Amino acid sequence: MIRKRNLLNKKVFVIIVLLFVSIISSCGFANAGRMLSSGGSHGAAADASGAGPAKQSGGVSEGYRAVCYDGAVFMAVGSNGRIDRIMPDKTVISSPAVTKACLNGAASMDGIDVAVGDGGVILAAKDGGDFRKVKSGTGRSLYSVAAFNGTFWAAGAGGTLLYSSDGEHWKSMKTGIKKSILSIAANENMCMAIAGEGLILMSADGKEWDVLDYNTFYKGYTEPCFFRSVSACGDTFFITGRYQNYPQTPAILSSETGEIWREHIFNRINEEPAAEYYPLEVNAVAVDWDQLVAACNGGKLLTVTECITCNRLDVLCEENINGLVSADGLLALVGDGFWYDIRKSDAFRQYSISAQQALMDYKNGAFIVDVRNDDEYDRLHIAGSIHIPVDELESRLENTIPYKDRKVIFYCQKGVRAQIALEKALLMGYSKVYNLGGISDWPYDTIAGDADAH
Repeated sequence: MIRKRNLLNKKVFVIIVLLFVSIISSCGFANAGRMLSSGGSHGAAADASGAGPAKQSGGVSEGYRAVCYDGAVFMAVGSNGRIDRIMPDKTVISSPAVTKACLNGAASMDGIDVAVGDGGVILAAKDGGDFRKVKSGTGRSLYSVAAFNGTFWAAGAGGTLLYSSDGEHWKSMKTGIKKSILSIAANENMCMAIAGEGLILMSADGKEWDVLDYNTFYKGYTEPCFFRSVSACGDTFFITGRYQNYPQTPAILSSETGEIWREHIFNRINEEPAAEYYPLEVNAVAVDWDQLVAACNGGKLLTVTECITCNRLDVLCEENINGLVSADGLLALVGDGFWYDIRKSDAFRQYSISAQQALMDYKNGAFIVDVRNDDEYDRLHIAGSIHIPVDELESRLENTIPYKDRKVIFYCQKGVRAQIALEKALLMGYSKVYNLGGISDWPYDTIAGDADAH
């Protein structure tokens, strides 16, 4: 059953939203207006017809449209019914083509692989075998598929939502939605789908679905969006798209429950104003620990950090990157022209951090470590920092900070020794390490003399 979200308690909910916005405004949310204005200066607003994913058919370049992980290999699907299994060593095993339709999405569950595509095409395979066509019961194009609670869910044009427990026998759920459902994703707790004009469908059991009109619900509190894709990364869902009034500017939202959504703001990219890199169109996202990796058009890969000024953009190829997935320490990326690549999941990780973000993290339990020598530390150091000279790091860090999943922020005089310390900490198994740079980059409280213990 599909039901619209009850808005009777909207006033109470909006108060929660306002409190949430006020909390995160100190880390740059208040700058969102400037960021949006800069992005909007590159072009006028676009209509909803441009909101669909790159993986839709019709004038779209040939190539891969999506990729998933089946527990052993990466499975990439794309135009002309192409399905390739890509090994971690980048070896490709192509499956015999059984359709000419463009395949837009893929999912795997309990040894069953499913691919969906244009014209209602659904293909299924068991235990890594060959794919075969199965009856979908619809002629409408399917754009995405996900596995949730022992069931495959396929979403597509005209509000189509199909489900199957075995990948072969499919039933249709009446959604009452006329808009195309562009993307669907799931984790252990929830299944979520999106329609381009800001609709979010959510279910905790696959039987009852709530529909939230994001743009209406948040009207007056955030910019309206066109949605493009939804991804499940651990406990968190991420929605990508663009702002309706600033179509050159990418929108990335996240939520664990679907109740409160956070906008990921990036004021700077590669140490320059973010607008210098617009237009930037995000197609899909994955998570590497506490950082977001976003596949973009033009062969670009955007790393989004909690620090709004520390984001990074890499150009990997000339093709649009349409899909990516992070699994078993690897990041698989696929795109137009049947381009693909597999990297270590931390290959694009950003280790820089601003003083503002470091201070916020410190207040939330992160450790700040001074790796200079005793004389330098005694002359001046950051209030609350721990002193471990870089040459003593291997022998002292684990005893001083035994929590290897906590944030550890290193600094020195100019950032060189902090980088050495960061690399040593990575080898020791610390997963969230950052280089603040030099003490001159710190505008907040410092202590002169040896008032703190080493």
